[in-house]
Amino acid sequence: MTHESEADPDQTHARGTRRRSLLKAGLALPLGTSALLAACGGGGSSSGFSPTPVAVAPPPSPAVVPTPPVDPPPPRPVEKAVKNVRVLNLQTPSTAPLPDQRLKDEAIETYTRRALQAKFNLLSDALAQGLPKKSAPTDLCFFVVPEFFWNVNWDAVRNEEEIKAFSTTCVIEVQKHVRALIALFPQDQYGKLALLPGTSQVLMKQLVEPPAAPAPQGGPVKDEDLPPYEALNYVLVIDNFSKANPDGSRPIAMWPKRNVSWIDFDTDGGTQVLKDGRAYWKVLLGHLDILVLMESTTTAAYYADGKQYTGFDNDPLGGVPFGVDVCLDYMASYTEKQYLRMSQIEDTNYIIDFLLAAGMTADPETHKYLPSVQYIVRNDGYYVGACEIFQLSAPTTSEGIAKRPGNARVAQTAVANLAPNTILFDAYFDVHPLGQYPEIPDIPDLPTEPLPSPFVPTASA
Repeated sequence: MTHESEADPDQTHARGTRRRSLLKAGLALPLGTSALLAACGGGGSSSGFSPTPVAVAPPPSPAVVPTPPVDPPPPRPVEKAVKNVRVLNLQTPSTAPLPDQRLKDEAIETYTRRALQAKFNLLSDALAQGLPKKSAPTDLCFFVVPEFFWNVNWDAVRNEEEIKAFSTTCVIEVQKHVRALIALFPQDQYGKLALLPGTSQVLMKQLVEPPAAPAPQGGPVKDEDLPPYEALNYVLVIDNFSKANPDGSRPIAMWPKRNVSWIDFDTDGGTQVLKDGRAYWKVLLGHLDILVLMESTTTAAYYADGKQYTGFDNDPLGGVPFGVDVCLDYMASYTEKQYLRMSQIEDTNYIIDFLLAAGMTADPETHKYLPSVQYIVRNDGYYVGACEIFQLSAPTTSEGIAKRPGNARVAQTAVANLAPNTILFDAYFDVHPLGQYPEIPDIPDLPTEPLPSPFVPTASA
């Protein structure tokens, strides 16, 4: 995984820019001018012929040397100004323990693969039922699934070795399933499709030097001596229309959650532990106590053209840039504390903000947004789950990041019932170019039939 290093916030907190960092070595640099001249230079003549010198005209005065025009780089091609977007929102509970428990003698790897296969089957069924029910022309369809969708019961792990085996299996299997899912729905049959298929949460043990001394036999372990871990809670984003990798696979991006909530694990009532200047949650996994870092250090990355890049390509189509917030990150999306988050996004003027959550509301009237944001798409897996889409009004202030009190809900239609409390919703809206905003529909109040006044005395009958 890629981890963030120290960075200058003045350099990284850029807005309205596009960026890409390539991690590779051995690039061939263009041949320099001096090298080119040396390679093309001539030698003496074997015939002894001495050419007659030719007078060379003096160069023109610097004042009359024409300056060739410098054209700006061409803009990223955009198919058309207004884009028709479809969102398939899968409402499903993602925080309840799985009913399918680990068997007594079952290996943790076997149990994890079995549980993840069932989750893949649910997503493939949802898309197979929902995609053909398109009711309006669309340029791009997003399929959205809540936070923790790929989680397997943490109580299934029995020791630290199984934490590593479980996390390793999840990382490998979830990528396989996400790639297999997009392969089932090619562009030529289903149109352009992008998946935000929910998050997977794993644990990475921190390498501490020197390692903590073992606790006395049968004695209690101090909280600060518990084994420290870092959580990686991430969504894999993939589409069916970007240029394929040399091996034929689809480009894929990873967007991680930064802030770990006290409800992300069983945190022993929200117990916080300070260890070596870092803040941790005390977490109970089954009968195992560990520490989990409260702020993840993992940064976004993606794989395209057979290479790994840092950052997040958030506009593969062109004209529909989007941001992703995973639950608690939504509360601090645009604060100075989160400059590293914004520095990882290729196009910070994004138009759609996706909130994948498990217990986080989306309130456009109290939350601050970038002026470019036109829509909020929320998919929450807490309790029975909830899905909603808000259309934001145009900003009324020049401050940039500000509240947007005028908004409207975008209608969603249930198109498939897949399991108890699992419903696929379908929605359509238009996104406009940067700086333009779709009109908020004016919905007048309906008149009501009159009733007697609830407070003015009336004559008795």
